[in-house]
Amino acid sequence: MSRHPGQPLPMALSRRRLLQSSALGLAATALAGAGFSVAARADETPKRGGILTMARTGDVVSFEPVVPSDNMSIWAKLLVFQLLIRTNPTGDGVVPDLATSWDISDDKRTYTFHINPKATFSDGTPVTSEDVEFSFGRTIYDKDSPWGSMFPKLSMETPDVHTIVFNLHQDWAPFMAVASLHGAAIVPKAYFNKVGLDVFGNKPIGSGPFMMTDWKKGDSITFARNPHFWDPSRPYLDGIVLSIVADDNVRMLKVQSGEIDIGTQVPFNQVNKLKTAPGLDIQMVPYDRIDWIQFNEKLPVFQDVKIRQAMNYAVDKEAIIKAVLFGYGEVPTSFLPKMFMTDTTDKPYPYDLAKAKQLMSESSMPNGFSAKCTTYSGDTIFAQVAEIVQQMLLPLGIKMEIVPEEMNTQLAQVSAAQYEMAQGYMTSDIFDPSELVAFAGAGDEGSDSVWTYYSNPKVNALAKQALGELDEAKRRATYLDMQRIIFSDAPYLWLYWTPAITAIRDNVHGFMVLPTGNYWLEDVWKS
Repeated sequence: MSRHPGQPLPMALSRRRLLQSSALGLAATALAGAGFSVAARADETPKRGGILTMARTGDVVSFEPVVPSDNMSIWAKLLVFQLLIRTNPTGDGVVPDLATSWDISDDKRTYTFHINPKATFSDGTPVTSEDVEFSFGRTIYDKDSPWGSMFPKLSMETPDVHTIVFNLHQDWAPFMAVASLHGAAIVPKAYFNKVGLDVFGNKPIGSGPFMMTDWKKGDSITFARNPHFWDPSRPYLDGIVLSIVADDNVRMLKVQSGEIDIGTQVPFNQVNKLKTAPGLDIQMVPYDRIDWIQFNEKLPVFQDVKIRQAMNYAVDKEAIIKAVLFGYGEVPTSFLPKMFMTDTTDKPYPYDLAKAKQLMSESSMPNGFSAKCTTYSGDTIFAQVAEIVQQMLLPLGIKMEIVPEEMNTQLAQVSAAQYEMAQGYMTSDIFDPSELVAFAGAGDEGSDSVWTYYSNPKVNALAKQALGELDEAKRRATYLDMQRIIFSDAPYLWLYWTPAITAIRDNVHGFMVLPTGNYWLEDVWKS
């Protein structure tokens, strides 16, 4: 048996440590020369009190842990709930959360987690192994859960109130990673069964550092300190307000004026200006994210691989990164973000208009076609990208109409297959690639390759093979083969990998965006 005791989470990572562990691989000299803060400042004496105001691009769909797959919902619910274990700050492993320690059998078939006996839900009831079993059961077996295929066949035991045992019935390489999945956030079984899914999604109860107290949908969400949080010294903040400010320019004006403390998703064209603004720090950190335009392969035109390939050759991603992202990005070599086991050995699609025209001439639509591309309204960066892509596709006879939509509306359209082309992006919720392989690569999984309806039987078989391969070198080779097939099939028009860039008032301490995109706020404080 291998024993894994709990270790305290660091408040901040050193610049050197973050860059060395970076999946994005941005050069230290480039960041230092640009004057960026890579890690949040730490202080010897955190101060208690204050409200943190944070502006984000969209609203939460629901606080129900299992069903929502959008980042606005995921990152907000992680303020309310605890996970059994969580991804570490460097994005390459796991650390304790609700479980303070765990044991793994030598054959990696039995995982025993020891639950913090101090853990309490915000209504004052203790967290038990029964709550953990219930929460994982919903994630794995609920008919509406998109996450079930990420888990192996297993059974659970609760030998006592603070112990849960997972008995795996098959080899499953990423089990520790998937055990940290947001969809398995721990909910109180009794309360959930009493009020039901819809009520719980609007009035959640968790054991995390904060509790949701008010939700003005489309405007803001307010959280207060959980008085029953297991650590009475934290969180330091009295509360949090998440404001919905979709417009990039408005969001940045609010953080510059001090109306808000944190402005997320800083537009690349404002980075240089904001880094010299008084009272502001610009934090740039590695981020497991990839941006694309996706195709609805339910439509005959996008079932033609030559058309999809032609569009990838016709778009000059390097030019887009230089003109719109001001150089803060990379052209993808895989459908995955630049993370653990991503293929970085092969070359990306080069800009080759002659090759693109040749493929179109051999396709089912040699004279081109018209298609609508829905985008997120208020996203000023992608608005520029979409216009450039629109122009670059014209030589192929492809007339792309840009249709801005409110983000949640666009996401709903995509998940209902009510689109032709669509802005999309993907971030990883765990350190292992298995989640995103299931989400965007394997077409026989719950999300139908992010509702592109791309499905290649060879890819689907390799994805399943990798899940059961405990030899890391062999598993890596399997994923490499799979990524090369997907890249050749071109189910997406890949655009760029980018870092996370956040504008933070200089009286905010301890804030850090993790490689998984979320943020833990129990250690954040204001001076």
